[in-house]
Amino acid sequence: MKKYEKMLVAFNVEEFNCFANQGEWLYIANKRDTKKKLFRLPHYKYFFVTLNSQRTPSEYGVVKRIEGYITAAQLAELDYQSRKKDVSLIDETILNEYEFFLEKVNAQPEHTPMAVTWHEKVLPKKEKKLRVHKVFFTGLTKEEKAELFEF
Repeated sequence: MKKYEKMLVAFNVEEFNCFANQGEWLYIANKRDTKKKLFRLPHYKYFFVTLNSQRTPSEYGVVKRIEGYITAAQLAELDYQSRKKDVSLIDETILNEYEFFLEKVNAQPEHTPMAVTWHEKVLPKKEKKLRVHKVFFTGLTKEEKAELFEF
């Protein structure tokens, strides 16, 4: 199993719909996670949740280097434990989803803000899937970005 040195972490700025505590690890919310009536999003946007029992929502996350490393299996285990699901249900196809997420996060440089949105394809058949990607905060100066994302 491949080892990764970066993870998506939360920053707490409510004006950006980021309600998780700074430094908590984030993963893509599943269908049962809610935004806890903290914010609303357009139909094409989605959100992350923290990997703890509260599963606090956050619209954005920041790529950070972690101490040691993490594997897809460890991330899946953390997510399943925070959802109070049986860890033995994790199989190879589920691990591939976590591996894909970690690859996307580790492809970005440190201090890069990221979001998750729905990507719709109509042809040849209609399908909708989540896409994790870099976010550009064009309304902020370099100093403001450094203050927000470089903690």
